[in-house]
Amino acid sequence: MTFVLLTALALLAALGLYFGTMSARAASSASEYLDAGRTLPTWVLVFAGAGVSLAAIGLNDQLRLLAIYGLQANQIAVGLILAALFAALFQKRVWVASRLTGLSTIGDLLGAYFGSITIRLYLLFVLFLFSIPVAAYCLAEFGEIVEATTGGAVPASYAIWGTAIYLFIAGALGGWRGTLYWVSMLSLVCLVLLVLSGGFIVAGFDAVAFPVQGIATAQGILADRIPGVIQFTAGIGREEAIGGPFTAIAGFTFAIGMIGISLSPAFSFLGITSSSKKGFALSQVWMVAGVTAGLLGLFGPVIAAEIAALGNGQHVGGLVAKFAALNELSAVALLIMLLGSLQIAIAFFANSGASIVTLELVSRYILPDLDQNGQRLASRIALAGIYLCAAAVANFAPLSAAVFGALALSLSVQLLPAYLGLCWVPWISRSGVIVGLILGILLVVFTEPFGLILFDRFFVEIPWGRWPLTIHSAAWGLAFNFLAVLLVSLFSRGGEERTHREQLHAAFESSDPRVVRGAAITARWSLILVWSFLALGPGAILGNSFFSDPIFTQGSITPGLPSLLIWQILFWIVGVVLVWWLAYQGGLSVIVTTPKRVVDLAPPRNPLFEPTTPPWISRLLGRVVNR
Repeated sequence: MTFVLLTALALLAALGLYFGTMSARAASSASEYLDAGRTLPTWVLVFAGAGVSLAAIGLNDQLRLLAIYGLQANQIAVGLILAALFAALFQKRVWVASRLTGLSTIGDLLGAYFGSITIRLYLLFVLFLFSIPVAAYCLAEFGEIVEATTGGAVPASYAIWGTAIYLFIAGALGGWRGTLYWVSMLSLVCLVLLVLSGGFIVAGFDAVAFPVQGIATAQGILADRIPGVIQFTAGIGREEAIGGPFTAIAGFTFAIGMIGISLSPAFSFLGITSSSKKGFALSQVWMVAGVTAGLLGLFGPVIAAEIAALGNGQHVGGLVAKFAALNELSAVALLIMLLGSLQIAIAFFANSGASIVTLELVSRYILPDLDQNGQRLASRIALAGIYLCAAAVANFAPLSAAVFGALALSLSVQLLPAYLGLCWVPWISRSGVIVGLILGILLVVFTEPFGLILFDRFFVEIPWGRWPLTIHSAAWGLAFNFLAVLLVSLFSRGGEERTHREQLHAAFESSDPRVVRGAAITARWSLILVWSFLALGPGAILGNSFFSDPIFTQGSITPGLPSLLIWQILFWIVGVVLVWWLAYQGGLSVIVTTPKRVVDLAPPRNPLFEPTTPPWISRLLGRVVNR
């Protein structure tokens, strides 16, 4: 099987190099290298958005959580619908704002809109977390899976460095367009293989574990139930939650953490660089909320039940061996699904990091006089640095990658008030956003391993662990973040800053006639709140017995599937309908016309922040570029 697996990976690498070469040849100018000329086609946005959403939560990690905690962890799949909802709320407006202002990244938009260098730096920091620690974590997991499933024939270090090298070459050749073409193709492959892997288990195994015994969790873990609405525990690492950590509140707040996918700088850059007027709704409704959440929620438990039944420490290696005993190609297909989702995350976050750093930092502050060829070279140098750092961390410090990478989504969610201000709420002030970010960062850090380890080693032992009260760190940070934003903005919402922000919202009103307002949109968002309460919030606890022991009948019934899974499927379907309603009927994702640039968001010039080029850097880069 090792030879077949390496051949399949080599074919994927060759395809990536092909897309990179063809994109480089088709580029009309060097400027397309960084942002694809902002003309990515609809199919790229549709498939890449789905693949990145799946890869960002970690397909292998999700299967492991399902194998350990059962269907209570399947709430994560339903939570993808919340990520799709917030993508519908912001992605189109960010795209319109980019066209109205001529700005090409979310950092430029938020920085200019609020007139803040601090917000720009925070976005670059979040970008760094995705580009290096998250990519390094995925590389380390990639190497671990390859080494385990090849019996050590391919060491993890070889897999890590080999993957980093060919992903760098493909990205350096094709730039943003070539990377997105390959990511889109690989996303489609992973989704198809998810169906085929689940189907192979059902059709090829003599005894399918899920319908017979469910997911065989450890003693004390509720495999087919949510363990309560909330548990007043000290958190992971300090006190064990009874029945499992995924209470209703944990599932809801974990879904809030997944909103960080939609708010990440890289995902926003994907939307901004798209030329499609139809792709946003197609991606959010049918691919992310529909296909991705549905396939993960339906086939994930089937695959995880087999992993748990083998009792191999919840590692996928046992299932791969079982697949290989029946059909070698099916085992390779399962591995390609897992390894492909990891490569999607690595390539997407690394290449977006290189492009955004070049646009926001290098060409704006360090070398503002760079021409297009110089910017392309600078991006390639940044890309090489990102892959070098990610591979080194994955190889030598994988635990550090996990610790720092765990902060990425939760810190990305703290940008929610800033996005609301940019897209919908002009009275949210710069001071409010900055104070909210500071409090949000502190709460996230002190409820994640990084802050806990830091204080335990150097200061005092913190009495709580990770996610105290079974509340995700993203929700802890966002609660204090929003409170600060509301209080501070209440006293600083007027003045010249408000006038500066209002000009963009006035342009929104004139260029966005499809958006439903007033009582109709209030009613629709009220339905979203009801759905969130029942699908993810405290109301989800009803799903434990609603279809097996309904309150409106005498006795119990046998539906054939766990009651909780039926509840999750039901609210997945309802959630897709709600996303469709907001995206299409509410006009949140429908673009009628492409707006022309009419808004200048540049704040008054401040000589303290005028971009200057260090002479020695300018001379050095000039020598390299002019050769």
